[in-house]
Amino acid sequence: MLKKYLTTMLFLFLSIAPNIAHSSILLDRVVAIVGKDVITWSELYENMEFELADKLRGLTNDEKRRILKKYEKDYLERIIDLRLQLHEARKKNIGVTESELNDAISQIRKKFGLNEDAFKKALKKEGFSYDEYKKKVKEQIIVSKLINSEVRNKIIVTKEEISRYIRNNKDNLSSGEEYRIRQIFFRTTGKEDKASAAKKAGKVMELLNKGDPFDSLAVKYSEGPNAGRGGELGYIKKKDLAAPFLEAIDNLEIGQYSKPFRTERGLHIIYLEDKLNPETSRKDRIRAKLVEEKFRKRLKEWTRSLRSREFIEVKL
Repeated sequence: MLKKYLTTMLFLFLSIAPNIAHSSILLDRVVAIVGKDVITWSELYENMEFELADKLRGLTNDEKRRILKKYEKDYLERIIDLRLQLHEARKKNIGVTESELNDAISQIRKKFGLNEDAFKKALKKEGFSYDEYKKKVKEQIIVSKLINSEVRNKIIVTKEEISRYIRNNKDNLSSGEEYRIRQIFFRTTGKEDKASAAKKAGKVMELLNKGDPFDSLAVKYSEGPNAGRGGELGYIKKKDLAAPFLEAIDNLEIGQYSKPFRTERGLHIIYLEDKLNPETSRKDRIRAKLVEEKFRKRLKEWTRSLRSREFIEVKL
């Protein structure tokens, strides 16, 4: 479970590029050159093996090789982009203070409910040294600062753009209440599964009652497809919710979680994160949607511009 959680947190706070000993690099194959940097085959594959750990678990070596081969070009492009971003950050003197770095790592630890010693032991168990982890967190903070400065902070959405969106999409805009929900889910298919799910749900309820964050418990315990995102289901229209969910939500205020309840799929615990009234929140949601659309478009354009200014040679 910790591997699954660390994968999620590393996605939020870092992009993994494991250090390879110098003696290993001499025997390694270069798969890309980015400026004066090289990316090695072993670096690429260690990155993939970590991020695809759940997909690879239980497979034969041949099956693993086929999957890794399938994804290697995509993952190589990610590492290239990270190198380019770090190069650009150095040019612009963007850095991270020790205080910022320690705060970020502290947030990750607290999210998982671990003190510093326990966190270091957990990292070691999953194949990380604390110094390697700290270095990668530092890299991603730098990249986040760079992207905010060069892309996100330059995005503006006008009132006219919001009004135009409403005019063009009036038939598709939601009406009625919407709920932002997180879920911890336990799948059941037989009597044994039901007993096991009830036991696991009881344990989760104990932890929730002690004050553990719902999203971190979802990452650790949920068997649902959105577990890696803290059980996030997003905003769901009231009319689209199944009866058991509606019944559970009716008893909740924002920030509260339900008792475990059953559906034909399994056992659920839900958390009400937000509740939207369309009349008061529609423009804010449209603004956020337009900002995100512009951000994605401009991030791609900005990334292409970085690539155009740097020597890149792919040898894969």
